[in-house]
Formats: sequence, structure tokens, C-alpha cells
Amino acid sequence: MSIKKSKLAMAIAATAGLTFSAGAFATNGIMQVGNGMAAHGTGGAGLSNANEAMSGFDNPALIGQTGDSISMGFSVFMPDRQTDTTTVPGGSGLQVSDSKVFAIPQVAFTSKINEGMSWGIMVNALGGMNTDYRAAPMAGGVAGPQTVDLSGMIVAPTMSFALGKNATLGASLLIGYTNFRVRNLFGSGLSNEGSTVGYGVKLGGDFKVADGISVGAVLQPKVVMDEFDFFKSFLVGGFGFTGDAALTLPNIAGVGAKFAVGNNMNIVTDLMYYQWTSVDVFEFFGWDDQFVIKAGLEYRASDKLALRAGINYGKSPIQGGNRTGNGASDAAFANYPFPAISEQHITVGLGYKMDKNMAVNAYYLHSPEACQTATTVSTGPVAAGTEICMTQNAFGLGFNYAAK
Repeated sequence: MSIKKSKLAMAIAATAGLTFSAGAFATNGIMQVGNGMAAHGTGGAGLSNANEAMSGFDNPALIGQTGDSISMGFSVFMPDRQTDTTTVPGGSGLQVSDSKVFAIPQVAFTSKINEGMSWGIMVNALGGMNTDYRAAPMAGGVAGPQTVDLSGMIVAPTMSFALGKNATLGASLLIGYTNFRVRNLFGSGLSNEGSTVGYGVKLGGDFKVADGISVGAVLQPKVVMDEFDFFKSFLVGGFGFTGDAALTLPNIAGVGAKFAVGNNMNIVTDLMYYQWTSVDVFEFFGWDDQFVIKAGLEYRASDKLALRAGINYGKSPIQGGNRTGNGASDAAFANYPFPAISEQHITVGLGYKMDKNMAVNAYYLHSPEACQTATTVSTGPVAAGTEICMTQNAFGLGFNYAAK
């Protein structure tokens, strides 16, 4: 495939900058529902389904199927987050986050070295959270505007190796960059901003187990990131925190399958495990480990058109009760700056081949309102009755060019 290295480098650099500046999001915890526009259309299921170059971000082994290709796309994420302290004495009432629209770009490139080896590089969002309240919803009175924004990106150089005709292994080096910005955190007056870098690995496999059936699996240990010193000082001084103050991705494992039904339909499904308790900050704020089920259908209506639909479900890692690390704060209230509580996601999508090389993929996602209520009264600003809620909508559009 003739893609000039300079143009590829420019595309990756531009997307890296945009990904970092795009703002933050939360769907499965702080994780995106899926990676790539095609996988989003099937509820995020993509561990065993190679539709585009970005499929390698889900499972590095899949780049052995994408050949010489490049994909570029972006998602527009539109969350509605609110915190209600109307029933709390001295609370600031209903507060709705002002920031409502985030653009999340991504780019991926893959190429065959020979019949058994491929390489590639992907740039994608690392994961994140955001709220921007005009008044910090603190029990005991309005404490002024509050902003929390966590955003970042991962660059993933990737290799895959075929083991015969029915098995492929892959590995990615994960190079992470995270920015964390706060203003008046928890009404404390703390305003600061910092950036950290880190690294990790992702291992994957793709196996054809029978005609029309393939299985994919991934394992990703916790991404090692530097701490945010100002955040650690705040947690230590105010709450007795004793752990690592890095905001990073947890230990992750997943298994998925693709079933061909006739000549025109695929059923895809993934089961993911996010060990949020492997990250000290999330454990301190009362997050539970999380299983997420992703399932979807892909129907080829014609040689050019593919129709997709999917569901994604994972119980919120945030539940009410005195579950935070200092034993005082109710988890529902403690997480109001980053209400990662969405559980159900419904997606639809399509793919259209413009010619033998170029395809366009698009999706729409809706996550209905999810709420958590603080149920316990404790010391500090926390009060029973505080309710956090989130609703999500998103859509995305991308292009994939594959040399034939």
C-alpha cells in the first residue's frame, strides 16, 4: 500500500493532539464502550471481529487480518451529568454540568510484513471523566464553581504473529499520557492541573476453533502511570489516603467470540473484566470491580452495505453506602465529580463500501438515565439524599482504507 510515511506521521500526530484535548468521557467506568466505529455499532464487541485497522486496539492479534490499511474516525460524546442536593439541608440544589459535548478522534495504521507477521500503530483515547458545575453541590452551602477534567491518550505500537492457519498472537506496547485538571475540588478551593506519562502492555490472541467460529482473548495489566502530586496531597491531608495517586487504567481481561450465521450474518459477543480495585484511587473512592457484557449483530444487506446493532451492559462500579477508603464518605456522593454510573448502552451502526478500497463506518449510542443516591450520613460535606445521575448519547463516523 502506498501511504507516505510523512502523511501518516502527520495524521497520527494531529489525532494524538486532538485526542488529548478532546475532553473526557465515561461509559464502562472510565472506558469507552468500544474501539473503532464498526465495533461501536455492535455494542463494543470486537475481540474477535476485524472490521478496520482500529480493531487492533481491541485485540492486537486482529491486525493479522486487516492487512495494509488505515482508519481514521471521531466520536461526538454528549453526556448529561447532574447532582441533586435538594433534599439535603444547606445543599445547593440541582446542579447540571455545563460541559456537554466532547469530540474523541482516533487513528490506526496496519501493514503486513510477510504472510505470518503484521505491524501497526493506533492512537486512541485513554479514558476519562468530566464535570463542570456552576456551584459545587456540597451539603452545608454553595461552595462556588467546580470543574474536574481527566483526559488523555494512548499510542499503541503493535505486532502480530500467525501460528499456522488457525491461530494468531499479538502484543501492543501502550504509551499513555494523562492530563488532570481541577477547580475548587469538593468545594475545598483546590485548583490545579498536572500531566503524567506511563506505559503498559496488551496481549491478545485470535483463534479459529471451527468453521464460522472464532474466539479472541486479551490480557492487559494495569497501565503504570506517574502520580498527581497535588491530588495525592489533597487526599492525604483531607482524607488520610495512603495509596498511589495515579489515575490510570486497571487490570483488564476479556474473551470474545464471533459466530457466522449463513453467509450474511455475524453474531459477536465479548465478556470484559475491569479490576478497578487494582487502582488505589478508584478503590479509595469505593469502586467495585466490573464485568461488562457486549453483544451485537452484523448483517450484510448487500455487497456494499452492512447493518449493525448491539447492547452493552455492566453494573456500575459505584454503589451507595459507606464504602470509600476513609470509611466516612458515601460512595455515591464521593463520586459526584466523576459519576461513572452508566450501565446500559444500546447501539446501532452501519458500514458502507464506497469502492474496493474505501469503506465508511458509523454508529449511534444511547445510554438511558442511571442514578445513584447517597444513603448514609457521615462526617464532612457528605449527606444522605444526594443523588447523582447520568444520561449519554454519542455518534461516530470513520473511514477505513484497505489496499487490495
